[in-house]
Amino acid sequence: MTRKYRRLTTKEITQLAVQRCISDNWKDIQVTEGFTPDNVAGVRFRGKIKLGDNRAVITNIDGIERKCGIYNAELINCTIGNNVLIANIGTYIANYDIEDNVYIESVGKIVCTGQSTFGNGVMSCPINEGGGREMPLCDLMSAQNAYLTTMYRHRPQLIKRMYTMIEKYCSKIRSDRGRIEEGARLTGCNTLRDIYVGSHAVISGATVLTNGTLNSSKESPAYIGAGVKAHDFICLNGAKIDNGAALNRCFIGEACHIDYGYTVTDSLFFSNCECANGEACSIFAGPYTVSHHKSSLLIAGYFSFFNAGSGANQSNHLFKTGAVHQGIHERGCKFASNAYVMLPAREGAFTVILGRHVQHHNTEDFPFSYLVEEEGKSYLIPGINLRSYGTLRDIAKWRKRDKRGSLKRDRINFEEYNPYLGSHIANALTLSRRMLTKEGIDIYNHQRLRIKAVMLRRGMHLYQLALDACIGDILSKGCTARREADREWIDAAGMYVPKNIMERIITRIESGEIATLEALEKQFVEADCEYQNYAYAWALDMLEEILGHKPTKADIVQAISKGSIAAETLHAMRTDDAQHDADATMMTGYGIDSSDPEEIQADFKAVRGLE
Repeated sequence: MTRKYRRLTTKEITQLAVQRCISDNWKDIQVTEGFTPDNVAGVRFRGKIKLGDNRAVITNIDGIERKCGIYNAELINCTIGNNVLIANIGTYIANYDIEDNVYIESVGKIVCTGQSTFGNGVMSCPINEGGGREMPLCDLMSAQNAYLTTMYRHRPQLIKRMYTMIEKYCSKIRSDRGRIEEGARLTGCNTLRDIYVGSHAVISGATVLTNGTLNSSKESPAYIGAGVKAHDFICLNGAKIDNGAALNRCFIGEACHIDYGYTVTDSLFFSNCECANGEACSIFAGPYTVSHHKSSLLIAGYFSFFNAGSGANQSNHLFKTGAVHQGIHERGCKFASNAYVMLPAREGAFTVILGRHVQHHNTEDFPFSYLVEEEGKSYLIPGINLRSYGTLRDIAKWRKRDKRGSLKRDRINFEEYNPYLGSHIANALTLSRRMLTKEGIDIYNHQRLRIKAVMLRRGMHLYQLALDACIGDILSKGCTARREADREWIDAAGMYVPKNIMERIITRIESGEIATLEALEKQFVEADCEYQNYAYAWALDMLEEILGHKPTKADIVQAISKGSIAAETLHAMRTDDAQHDADATMMTGYGIDSSDPEEIQADFKAVRGLE
């Protein structure tokens, strides 16, 4: 909305002077008709100034109403909107446009120092600490376009085009004026330099913020709290950074929570990550990456739906070529307490890592496994996590714990049974059968790992149930349009997509047909919307391979029934596993002053929320 401004009247200038206001040139100050000098005191004006209606009251973050106006501040080349309170500014506010209903109090300095893109375009070095996977920060970044930019370095034309898209965006937003959008609340901060503050964002007690963007909305406000130090950063809607966290060259995605002194550099965090107390360096934290312990380190790797136990650690320095090694920890991996992995290494989806592992393992084709240490050697227990109640609980809780607002830029697929995992399960069955053709062997070797024959056979049984359940579940959901099958699928930082579909998107980027970040995101949305149709084609193709002929309607019905029985069998195993968490041993320590089993059980159930 265009506002009409006028110059100050002689009477207003006189009143402002009486109220300890100073201006280098009163003619450089313009005001709207709703402006009153009654609510301006102890202010020094320098450069071009525009002031809005200041007659209302405004509510601070404590719910206390305060009179709008400007008190004890220095403004340099600023535009102030309607219903704004600015009070007790230690140094000055310079080169900023402040929108309506903004509250700023007890802030040391807010300044835009010159042409800035507010953190956009800054190069971060995720995944490989030694460089080579640099990602320009951008407030239009999604998990998927970051995945392409960081992981597909074998496609130099793709990387060039991705960089160009981000550079074009940066050129559009570059400005010599900062902005604080409507409804923002800034209190008790020290220095804010070259910071773009989004609508209804809250910055309370931050120590220093430089060269950053804080996207926000009324529905999903972003928050930066006490003692935070952040340099060269992007923070999206609903994110919270608090309690002394320290960030450098980082992207903090939607509804992420970085807290309690967490220190992080050169890293990307996507939707619903929660990290506190510990440390991260050069990581790509896909959705729902969690680390809560002071002793945990995440370094030089790709993580997704990941959980780090206390003391979890990786090392990327082998004292030969330097800190250039990386790890891939696929969806749903967990590091148990004090687990250690020497990089490079790769863990398949939903793998639990226990103990220390230094042989650069690759368990990609054995998802849902345990990787354990025995006498200094790494052993794989294939498929055992398929019967774990924890796996079922994790898959269910992620969907329920999505704290994002309506933006939801990251494409996230929560399906338990999907072609990506189904394909890897099929590979596990093929590899297991191949190994077992060699008779008389008690321990098999695979990808620098050991697998006991008895565990391999048990794993095959679980994998067969899981494959049947996967095919049946997908077929039971039907399809709305026929799509070509693709056996290979990828998990692009939370989005399951056929490899050939991603290849088409990449080819269109390389050719210049997709030339903007907005157009790219549209492609991801369209591919995600077609997921079930693509998945159905995969399931039909898998069923045809198993049967040896094109499936009939009767074959499909039978596969759905078989899959339902398999899923029920797995569910029963997981339910039985859950019961072990409620046996007498697990009640140790409950009912502290009682020897009555019923009282002990009652205390246990009350605390655990069990009936």
